[in-house]
Amino acid sequence: EPCTLYQIGYDHSYHSEEFGMFFFANLADKYWLRQNGGHWSQLPKPGTLHNTNTQDLEVLRGTSPEELAAALSRCRVDAIALDGIEQIFWPVYDVSPDAKVVLLNWRTFKEWRTSLEAFVPLLMLELLIMGTFGTAMTVLPWGALLHVIDPLLMGRKIEKMMKSGGPPICQVYDTYTSMWHGIINGRRIATRWFSGINFTPGEEAGYDAWHADIKAKVPKERLLEWDMRKHRFEDLCAFLEMPDCPRQGRLPRAPNVFLFAQDFPHVFFCKMPMLALLHWINIKIFRKIFTIPAMLVRSRSKAD
Repeated sequence: EPCTLYQIGYDHSYHSEEFGMFFFANLADKYWLRQNGGHWSQLPKPGTLHNTNTQDLEVLRGTSPEELAAALSRCRVDAIALDGIEQIFWPVYDVSPDAKVVLLNWRTFKEWRTSLEAFVPLLMLELLIMGTFGTAMTVLPWGALLHVIDPLLMGRKIEKMMKSGGPPICQVYDTYTSMWHGIINGRRIATRWFSGINFTPGEEAGYDAWHADIKAKVPKERLLEWDMRKHRFEDLCAFLEMPDCPRQGRLPRAPNVFLFAQDFPHVFFCKMPMLALLHWINIKIFRKIFTIPAMLVRSRSKAD
């Protein structure tokens, strides 16, 4: 779990959010630009609940191991949690010499499926609520203002974060970053979950085979089969050969829906009124735009 690894000193520990934002989105853009002759306007539409596809799987297959290794190196990735992006495991593992693997196979297929079925409706609710507010930033091109705000007022904070690959937004988050996150989320992050690199087995045999394949190919000394019911920080530190473990005891339970609202409530309560205000401004602007033709007609009628 990236939060746990971050807490013991692995500063560039990625969830699928950071994986998409800092790493894979750039690879995907380069791949599609090569395919279409460099036309940004012809990039494929992002994957969504209503546009599931295999675009990222094509990108992954069309990216050489050397390219993949170079991209990982540029972002200085310490760890990746494959939540919703499981298909990238072997390509990343194969270009990561001596990488260690923490395998979360402690649940049976039935337990995992029950958890998934409880999680998905809550995730859809989160996407609906946050998406409804978040569209305030994209109805009109407010994001273009960041090209002015970031260098002039924020010391190029977003630019530096994108170039350095961190800090991970799931660990370090403020209101400014959250507004930018809302703008790029659909194209750089959420699209990854719907574009072919996830693995959701429909039956027990596929679930067991996935874990068995990893256990068969990863050397035992580099594999930890993690059990949330019994393992502690000390077990993780011992596996990673850290004699002085910065944390002790059981791992804290991490939220898996409304993650940013729960982990950064001050940001949430700052951001939501701002988005509501922006919706109001958008409505005012559109009302003015749509009343212009009527005003012109009335003006012309009076002149006649």
